[in-house]
Amino acid sequence: MLSRGDAVVYKCRGLYKVEEIGTLDFSFVDNEKQYYTLQSVEDAADKAYIPTEDESNIRRPVSREEALTLIGRMPQIEELEIKNEKLREQEYRNCIADFCPENWVRVLKTTYNRTKTRGSITSLDRKYQMMLEHALYSEFAFALGIPASEMQQFIEDHAERSGSRGQKN
Repeated sequence: MLSRGDAVVYKCRGLYKVEEIGTLDFSFVDNEKQYYTLQSVEDAADKAYIPTEDESNIRRPVSREEALTLIGRMPQIEELEIKNEKLREQEYRNCIADFCPENWVRVLKTTYNRTKTRGSITSLDRKYQMMLEHALYSEFAFALGIPASEMQQFIEDHAERSGSRGQKN
């Protein structure tokens, strides 16, 4: 059970704080049911309401150590192998459905490499790239105490250091 003030990752939408726990005063919800009121850390206008008995769409953010380990492993994380272009979006959705940061990295690596190979980015790849960069960077920024705007450079620098220590790129 979460408490007020706890940080959570909500789906692929980024970092939220538990603002309230209790019933909601909306006509379209069960007034007996308990909800978490989640407030986006980055967007004051973005709130989410999650039933307390169903925490399947939220999880605790990664720790500092987990974030650094994952960033260090990024060069070794495989991109997705899309066998059927018509099913690309479904493959992306399937890969991110468990809200696991490592799978987010797999999709991001796929979009980056596709863009590099093609010379341009597709609207589908842009959509998922923007969504997952936001989710990953906000979570890592929280775990590492670094502004989200600096995460891309931090990740690049950290990956270069990992690669220069003899790890496979």
